[in-house]
Amino acid sequence: MKRMIVNKYGGPENLILEHLDSPLINKVSVRIKVENIGVNFADTLVIKGRYQERPRPPFSPGLELSGTIIETGKKVLNHKIGDRVIGIAKYGTYCNEIVMPAENVYKIPKSMDFITAASFPVAYGTAFGAADWKGNLKKGQTCLIIGAAGGVGLAAVELAAAYGAKTIAAAGSDEKCNTCIEHGANQTINYNKENFRHSLKDIAPDGIDLVIDMIGGETADDAIKNLAWEGKFLIIGFAGGKIPKIPANRLLLKSASAIGLYWGEYAFINPTLIGDSFIKLMKLYEKDKLKPKIGKVFKLEEASKALEYLLSRKNAGKIILSCD
Repeated sequence: MKRMIVNKYGGPENLILEHLDSPLINKVSVRIKVENIGVNFADTLVIKGRYQERPRPPFSPGLELSGTIIETGKKVLNHKIGDRVIGIAKYGTYCNEIVMPAENVYKIPKSMDFITAASFPVAYGTAFGAADWKGNLKKGQTCLIIGAAGGVGLAAVELAAAYGAKTIAAAGSDEKCNTCIEHGANQTINYNKENFRHSLKDIAPDGIDLVIDMIGGETADDAIKNLAWEGKFLIIGFAGGKIPKIPANRLLLKSASAIGLYWGEYAFINPTLIGDSFIKLMKLYEKDKLKPKIGKVFKLEEASKALEYLLSRKNAGKIILSCD
């Protein structure tokens, strides 16, 4: 098998290709022939040693994959050889073959191709956790997604639209805003061109019921100031690099909430919850309510280029690695 590994913490340029023997399988795991791998901002952090998970080098990054089961452990009852699946890991998916616990592997519909499938777990799983578990988003409420043109952002836009919310997408260019409109946003804000605070007040004078934020920084501060009564500020990440200092007085005055979501950990703390989420998400996909956007596909060996492209902020949609 082959995989991309990090021998020392640093930037994407530190990734190198390694050939090694296939890993052994245990009784509760499955072996997957990997077709495609989703690329995430978290991958850039883990290779720097700055993520919640901090594996010791050498290791392979990567949180998600799609592929076909080619072997099952003796105690695995819910999967069989030939199943088309997605998988979630804490790290280690930048490879063309992997052994994973069966409880972290989920079947995909026949209508879903492997590239689309690899774009699905982290983006849609996180967006569902934000809108459904934590945000309790309802029809008719106002939902603001900050960083809406990325993988998780577009997934959140689609889910908010599917839930019947008034969906406002904030992104960094007119092109990205147009992409958000195509995926269901009712209105957009280009925060690199418009005055974000003023635009937000004009669009949502009664405030925001749910903010889903991937960026942090000043836009987060402005969003918190514009929460509606009992509004929720949902924290996914800080891709902008600046962690906001949430003013507790703003939360108090609106009886509002600031809520964090470390979605990936649920796969290992409560895999049943994750599995139930994917069942619901796959049904929405089959109803054509969810339309994952693929930004660009790189070869596995080009993982460094893929991560550099992600960091350039040029992409709209999901970046994928291919094992072909």
